[in-house]
Amino acid sequence: MREEDLQQWKLLERFRAALDEQVQRAGGLQGTWADPRRQTQLADYLSLYLFGLFNPVVRTMRGLCEASALPRVQSDVCSRAVSLGSFSEAQALVDPELLGALFAELAAASRPDAPQLAGLTGRELVVDSTVWQVLPRMAWAFWRRHSGSNGGPDHAVRLHVHFDLARMQVRRAELTPAKVCEREAWERMARPGELYIGDRYYSYDYSKLGRLQLRDVGFIVRLRLDTQWVVEQEETLSPADLAANAIWAGTVRLGKAGEGPRVRVISLSGETENILLATTLSAQEAAPELLALLYRHRWQVEMFFRWLKCILGCRHWLAESPRGVALQVYLALIAGQLLVLYSGQRPNRRQMEAIQFYLMGWSDERELLAQLKRCAPKAKKTA
Repeated sequence: MREEDLQQWKLLERFRAALDEQVQRAGGLQGTWADPRRQTQLADYLSLYLFGLFNPVVRTMRGLCEASALPRVQSDVCSRAVSLGSFSEAQALVDPELLGALFAELAAASRPDAPQLAGLTGRELVVDSTVWQVLPRMAWAFWRRHSGSNGGPDHAVRLHVHFDLARMQVRRAELTPAKVCEREAWERMARPGELYIGDRYYSYDYSKLGRLQLRDVGFIVRLRLDTQWVVEQEETLSPADLAANAIWAGTVRLGKAGEGPRVRVISLSGETENILLATTLSAQEAAPELLALLYRHRWQVEMFFRWLKCILGCRHWLAESPRGVALQVYLALIAGQLLVLYSGQRPNRRQMEAIQFYLMGWSDERELLAQLKRCAPKAKKTA
């Protein structure tokens, strides 16, 4: 990154411009946002919300509203002071799908400096989800009840993502209560022509795998070790496959009697147990060696979840309604995309602190550039 590039670090201005474009594409402001008597505008409300995610001081809705009374915050963020009642009321007036579409637009526009992983074609997506615990009084997010005398109810939300391995970023995301089934979300969000890489949970329902195949949705999913199938054709493993710990490969019909979908199964020797992978890819499209490599890359999504929760700071809830929580998570994703747009990568903890000092006015462009370079992670070789 060059110093002249940092002159364009106007994250909130970029957000407001992208938001305005998205609103216009959606047909303009809707509902009371279009009422000329409204004092708190949509861009002001969402910018204040986003400001709270970037600011290391604010942790509550009340604190954010107090900050809106500061002249500089009004000048740079929200135009006017926002009362607690106005901020709370605005949650119900914003459609989370608007921010979902805005996030998708920013994700498509960014070109992060992601490490180039071998064997990728650009259509490989990791399908996974992560859970956030929420407050017990948020009854709408009830998930499950613990067993035992000391057990209590869990309340949580779940973020379902499709993570692009070639660009190391989320391509699409959806927030739901945690009790929503991950397989149901995958089937609903999946698109033809894409190849999804998932863990064992996504392979439990053979009927869903069959329906995805009919829609031309590709997948590489891990199977349980007790999975049964009927072998139709066995493959001959190459020396490269054997070197990748492949011990068997063939085309099978899943199910004890072969009543499930036809897939290709690869057995890999792991450190503690064998790994079974089922895929729609033929032997001509992907050798067992490549399938093992692609599945190993699946863990990149876990690194993203850790960054989203720990580095970006999406842990303190500024709102408690379903829409308020959805807005905060989508804005956290948007904040991450804005950072990638300007820095070319997801900042680590030290770099995020440097960015926050810069945005708070405690460092200038030259100091930020030096600190970003000094704290940059060392490049790692990828397979």
